[in-house]
Amino acid sequence: MRSFIKPSVAWISWRLLLSRKTLFGGTAPLALLGLILGVAALVVSMAVMSGFESSLQQAMTDVSGHVQVVKRSKIQDDWLELESRIKKLEPTLQGATRFVFVEGIMAHNGQISGILLEGIDSERVQGVLKLKSRVKFGSDDLSSKSEIPLALIGLGLAKKMNLAVGDTFNIVVPITENNGNSSLQRRIGKFKVQGVLEFGKYDWNERFVITGLTTAQQVAAIGDRYSGLLLRFQDASYARVAGFNLNSGLGSPYWVRDWRDSNENLFDAVSVERPAIFFVVSIIIFVAAFNISSTLFVNVVQRFKDIAILKTVGLSRKDVIQIFTFQGLFMGGLGLIGGFLLGFILCGLFNWAQGRLNLISGAVYRIDGISLNIRFFDTLAICLATMLICFIATLAPARRGGQLSPMEGLRND
Repeated sequence: MRSFIKPSVAWISWRLLLSRKTLFGGTAPLALLGLILGVAALVVSMAVMSGFESSLQQAMTDVSGHVQVVKRSKIQDDWLELESRIKKLEPTLQGATRFVFVEGIMAHNGQISGILLEGIDSERVQGVLKLKSRVKFGSDDLSSKSEIPLALIGLGLAKKMNLAVGDTFNIVVPITENNGNSSLQRRIGKFKVQGVLEFGKYDWNERFVITGLTTAQQVAAIGDRYSGLLLRFQDASYARVAGFNLNSGLGSPYWVRDWRDSNENLFDAVSVERPAIFFVVSIIIFVAAFNISSTLFVNVVQRFKDIAILKTVGLSRKDVIQIFTFQGLFMGGLGLIGGFLLGFILCGLFNWAQGRLNLISGAVYRIDGISLNIRFFDTLAICLATMLICFIATLAPARRGGQLSPMEGLRND
């Protein structure tokens, strides 16, 4: 039985493609270069979009956990009992730790800066937050013995205030009088820099200070009160479902939000812009593919005699169409491979440049750096789109070659 695609057809197509009249002649090199550039641009753009999303997600989950349960009132409750309630509602809970937020002013060597002081339970934080991976200088260990309370500060804040590991600084916290009038007292806490961290978000790097929970409570004069619990589950993607269940189960005294809530607009923008950017950059591939089509049209005209001879020796119209279709797909495959190689090189150059040239402005994009991420789905979509476009572009010249009669080819020679 005759197979649908003859092995000889693919071999003939490859041999004709490598000739000077096709791949190495005319406009074919420029068409192939355009395809390579289009694929590379698509690879880089998708890697940047995916990298932005994954970098922001990683920063949120490393520093603030998967879910935050915040108390709406100043009621005193047993946090272990609250954790037990959460565990019953969500058995996939892996860890929980108390936290407290205090706004204040940092003072060091005549400089001041507004900061947000977060107190965390140093005994439980390792099971919830991933601060160790964020350390640039020093250590994230807040449980070490020290006469001066230890603190972790953001990289931007350290640069702005000229602080290094081992330096001391003061934090001034305004305290409201208990007698009900509008006057304020100030409390001053002295801290020692234990570590400088890259929190992953610009605003955190510029004003975030982390210390032990007891230390923060003492500075703010709030006794044993805390702001809420930071939670970690088995999977970050489950956080939204868990947050919804906890919000329904815990009731109005608590406000529940997951890692995505505080930057919902950014994640929504990425999900909307991703297909738009894919389509826009794909136009480059469209143009390059139809340049390949014009190259194959010229090749058909130049191959009139060869086509006539092939038909004379027994190749059918269908075989000739397959020959020129294969040529277009082979060129598409070469462009795809070259485009991915160039895209990987450009991604490497981007990673190198953003660390030295400050390409990503944290004040604009919320993050100071992007870890480029080339996802499998994006790779598959680029491959399918490129080969489909090249296949469609080769249909017209392939049909033109198949319609040529042997007599017409020999007569035009």
